[in-house]
Amino acid sequence: MAITTVSTSVLLRKSSAALLSLVVGAGLLAPIPSAEASSISSDYKTYVMAPLTKITDWNAFRNQLITLKNNNVYAVTTDVWWGDVEGAGDNVFDWSYYKTYADTVRAAGLKWVPILSTHQCGGNVGDDCDIKLPNWLWSKGTQDQLTIRSETGFYNKETLSPWWSGTAAQYDELYASFASNFSGYKDIIAKIYLSGGPAGELRFPSYNTADGWSYPSRGKLQAYTDSAKADFRTAMQTKYGTVGALNTAWGTSLASFSDVSPPSDGDNFFTNGYKSNYGKDFLTWYQGVLEKHVKAIGAKAHSRFDSVFGVPVGAKISGVHWQMNNPTMPHSAEYGAGYYNYSTLLDAFKSANLDLTFTCLEMTDAQANTAPYYSAPKSLVIQVSNLANQKGIRLNGENALAIGDAGQYQNVAEMLFNYNFSGFTLLRMSSLVNASGTATSLMSSFRDALAMTPTAVTFVVKGAPTASGDTVYVTGSRWEMGNWTTGVYPLKLTYNSTTADWRGTAYIGSGRNYEFKAIVKNSAGAVTWEPGSNNTLTVPSAASTYTITW
Repeated sequence: MAITTVSTSVLLRKSSAALLSLVVGAGLLAPIPSAEASSISSDYKTYVMAPLTKITDWNAFRNQLITLKNNNVYAVTTDVWWGDVEGAGDNVFDWSYYKTYADTVRAAGLKWVPILSTHQCGGNVGDDCDIKLPNWLWSKGTQDQLTIRSETGFYNKETLSPWWSGTAAQYDELYASFASNFSGYKDIIAKIYLSGGPAGELRFPSYNTADGWSYPSRGKLQAYTDSAKADFRTAMQTKYGTVGALNTAWGTSLASFSDVSPPSDGDNFFTNGYKSNYGKDFLTWYQGVLEKHVKAIGAKAHSRFDSVFGVPVGAKISGVHWQMNNPTMPHSAEYGAGYYNYSTLLDAFKSANLDLTFTCLEMTDAQANTAPYYSAPKSLVIQVSNLANQKGIRLNGENALAIGDAGQYQNVAEMLFNYNFSGFTLLRMSSLVNASGTATSLMSSFRDALAMTPTAVTFVVKGAPTASGDTVYVTGSRWEMGNWTTGVYPLKLTYNSTTADWRGTAYIGSGRNYEFKAIVKNSAGAVTWEPGSNNTLTVPSAASTYTITW
């Protein structure tokens, strides 16, 4: 019999009560249902992120892409830099480089996922290029209107301010030009991603080294331009109507709404102030700015892309996993980035009809209660993915940092195949293919663990010794079959009274070799294992049935 283990994520999924204990923003989350079992999503695809820097040797690049294609990678994901394509002037576009790029992807037999990167390259973790936003942008308005100002007075120019009234309209020009110029490439464009902020993520630039930030410090609030302050005052006046009502709610004695301001002391706010009615109002409004922004750019994108390409459009949320469990200022990194309540944030994605990409799938909770990190990325991935599944939002995953250890692919696999991810994008292709186009030493591990084609297998268990209240499951090797766990990961079967057996279907990897067993679990959770040797299966390319006779 295989040795069974119960992972951290199994315990987190074991009951809705565990997830209810995760406080997000002003209140507790509603109960979150979990998937019944490990399984590859039926529409699962594997993607690889291309280099940030420009390609100079197209033949070598094509050879790299062919190697990826031959190892079951579906598409390459590429930053399409706004600063490059519209750098010459407003509405003056040069798409020639990216058309050569798309031609090369097509020639290699891959699909393409362009990211319309309306952010700067340079200044964030992993950036190895320096591409600013188009210089002519800054004549469109004042520094206060166009940029974001932190609590320490730093003006950030990585991305246009979501408070500027012209931001979505400016992006729309880019979207329209892309649709016009790449309509002939719809055969290779699999989806389109929008940059929602710094590093292409829907967030505020709260952790920027140029502003004196260093990991794992709390986030710096970013609501200190006059435009941001005016928006906060307007929002509070809309909510409360009179300054008297606001003072009653906040326990303050402000003379007028003009006295409303963002926090003046960030450390004190994240220690105490966030718990007050003022703090809750501020953080709800602060995140709400991101929600309005993603809805606005999503609407522009769909109006330009849907009729031309007919593919999903998505955006990305960063995995801000540090300071989550800080006993003094919990969630202070997330709150600084604008992530106060993931449920309402994902409601904005649903409303905007956007796919969600989430990061840090390769990480563990090893430092969850260790100072100064208090980092719980695995718990965060589970929390966000369960919410996305509950709301019917298509999920894609990424690693946050470069993967240099094949074991980290197993961490990724546990998340992908137990939380209904439709795809995974590896950051970045240089870890899989050398400059010459040959595979690196990590390629085989990557291909085996993640680059799979899902195939439906129906498991039938006959003669299981069940009594009233018992349920039959199948668990086996690899995370897409539960990795021998007996908690909630294994495939749950359903009794078929017509055939007098237990049945259930999972998607597992075509061509992969599996060992597995049936188990019976009673209402108290006690497990009885199928006797004898493990069952074995090499999965065919077509849907099939495997029968276990107990």
